[in-house]
Amino acid sequence: MEMKPDIAIDIKNLSKTYPGRMALNEISFSVKKGSVHGFLGPNGAGKSTTMKILSGLIPESSGEFAVQGKVGFLPEHPPVYPAMTVKDYLQFVFDIYSPEKKNPTAVSDVMEKTGLTHVKDRLIGNLSKGYQQRVGIAQALVHSPEIIILDEPTVGLDPVAIADIRELITKLKKDHTILFSTHQLHDVELLCSDITLINHGQIVVTGPLEKILSSLKTRMVVRAKVANFSEADKTQITKKFDVESVEYHHDAEKNEYSLKVVAKGAGTFKKDLARFLAEEKIGLLEFSEERLDLEEVFKQMIH
Repeated sequence: MEMKPDIAIDIKNLSKTYPGRMALNEISFSVKKGSVHGFLGPNGAGKSTTMKILSGLIPESSGEFAVQGKVGFLPEHPPVYPAMTVKDYLQFVFDIYSPEKKNPTAVSDVMEKTGLTHVKDRLIGNLSKGYQQRVGIAQALVHSPEIIILDEPTVGLDPVAIADIRELITKLKKDHTILFSTHQLHDVELLCSDITLINHGQIVVTGPLEKILSSLKTRMVVRAKVANFSEADKTQITKKFDVESVEYHHDAEKNEYSLKVVAKGAGTFKKDLARFLAEEKIGLLEFSEERLDLEEVFKQMIH
């Protein structure tokens, strides 16, 4: 399977069938080198199955895929041994990957990278869930892979631990291509350049995050600030334009009005509305269009 030099993972018509159930139905998408690619979908959509196939843990039923470089994998439930210390466990994993021990500093390096050095002699079973997740990420990194696949790296963590894992992924993206699945849509918006949305074993959409958010804007939301506004002006807007709602609030301290105008459909009246608000009796001060956030897009596309 030929791959473009800028592609780290390429998947073509990949399918996986279990007795009585098709988990993946000819999915195709690619992950660019150096990107952080979010893999989204509800429970049972096929995310974990895809990641296990890419990591070599289970075979595909049909289709093909290719990866450029070594892969490190963090499954949803990290394969850690609670009775081992952090250092011993990571050394054990490294010895499996590299029995010739060509890199004697690999374990200390990965502990430093993942913030585990100060707990290296503690039993994994005595660590918090957040630190156990760090150990899981460390085992995926210890053999210096070019590609890291993370299956739900923040699942079950408290907000502080989620923020820590988010910060860690931010650091890792400098040196690795990262494919990760998550239900934390806020993390995707903060970390990802590209996303793939899967549902019922089929790809719904894939591509650059900003492009997808823009193309899926099914309603326009305009926010504006004006010098003057009244119920009569609100009535005029609802008569002149195809709007779902018009809200306004008076800021007495600044002596200005904040408006929120929501279109019923895709909306093409932005210029006309700006012109209306710019009339002398209203006095336009600020005008901006608001996009749908990722959570709204996600809900729209899986229902």
